[in-house]
Amino acid sequence: MKTELDSILEENNVESLFLYSDSSRDANMYYLTQFFAPDPFIYLKKINKDPLIIVSQMEVSRAQKQSTVKNVKSYFDYSYQKVVKSVKNPHIGKAKFIAQVAKKELGIGSQICVPSNFPLLVADFLRKEGLTISPMQGVVEKARETKDPQEVEVIKKIQQINEKVTSEAIDLVANSDVGANKTLLYKGEALTVGRMKAFFGQKLLENGCLPEEDIIVACGRKGSDPHYYGEPDDKLKANQPIILDIYPQSIQKRYWTDMTRTIVKGKASTEVKKMFSTVFEAKNASLDAVHAGAVGTQVYDVCCDVLEKNGYQTTRNGQKVTSGMTHGLGHGVGLQIHESPRINELSGSPLKEHVVVTIEPGIYNPKVGGLRLEDIIEVTKSGYNNLTTMETQLEI
Repeated sequence: MKTELDSILEENNVESLFLYSDSSRDANMYYLTQFFAPDPFIYLKKINKDPLIIVSQMEVSRAQKQSTVKNVKSYFDYSYQKVVKSVKNPHIGKAKFIAQVAKKELGIGSQICVPSNFPLLVADFLRKEGLTISPMQGVVEKARETKDPQEVEVIKKIQQINEKVTSEAIDLVANSDVGANKTLLYKGEALTVGRMKAFFGQKLLENGCLPEEDIIVACGRKGSDPHYYGEPDDKLKANQPIILDIYPQSIQKRYWTDMTRTIVKGKASTEVKKMFSTVFEAKNASLDAVHAGAVGTQVYDVCCDVLEKNGYQTTRNGQKVTSGMTHGLGHGVGLQIHESPRINELSGSPLKEHVVVTIEPGIYNPKVGGLRLEDIIEVTKSGYNNLTTMETQLEI
């Protein structure tokens, strides 16, 4: 949470935080300011002091109205045009301007933290101005891990939209006819991955969300690759597993959610039914192991124990496998679809209260296909709050 930012800076032995980026693509900048801007601007914060943002003159009025940072200044307050014009190359001039602003606001001798993606040209000018900067990974990201009640509520509402649209998509599959070669037909035409994704895209957009990255609709053997997204011309088939991994982002709030369901139109094979029951058991066992203080590796081990007990391989202990579960168990979700913390064999840190993560075990068999189930949850002191309410059903 933002309230942890000062203590995180103290832990890293730095006195201030400095960002220069746009907030339309930089989740850290949007998190710190709640101001959506397509062009780069400046964020400065001294430890135990209120932050300051410096934006172009065009954006001052909007930033004052929309940003959670109350101290908003204009580039013109720092003689922007004069500094930029002082050199021939405007890119060099802008870097020089940013460095002079940092020098004025933070002072020489201050230990300044910048993110690992901080512009190199600007960093060079900061050092030329005598400032001490330390590129660090995971400072703002660590604050972002734990979600305040408002953030959790936003994710919960996006998940409700996700479930509504996914339920409608599953109904579409359930109500389809079966044609030649077990191809599913909807209104007389083949039900393809392209048609399914168009359906998701339209419905999510109508509800204020976008699948900004390609969602996964994978049928049959092709689904044995966990990140096979599905080609537009792929035809959905009866009696085969269909993985629906849907992760929309709110257009207004910028937060994401993530959910996976695997369905079969018609009758699932004996092996697919076993895969489903095993993954369902593994998901529930993993959820039961979650609570604040639980170590990610231990939760992952619980999942692997269930899978291996039922005869499926995992990548635990570095095993190279081509079937079974070939990925980790979960990841954080927030302003990015994949963020900290991770839940896998390398996750040695305890889960914190109020982190939002996925639990998504899966089994993949190149001869059959894939089967994955995924819920999104908030970790609590004694367990978890499941933000996913949609039922899990294999055959439809």
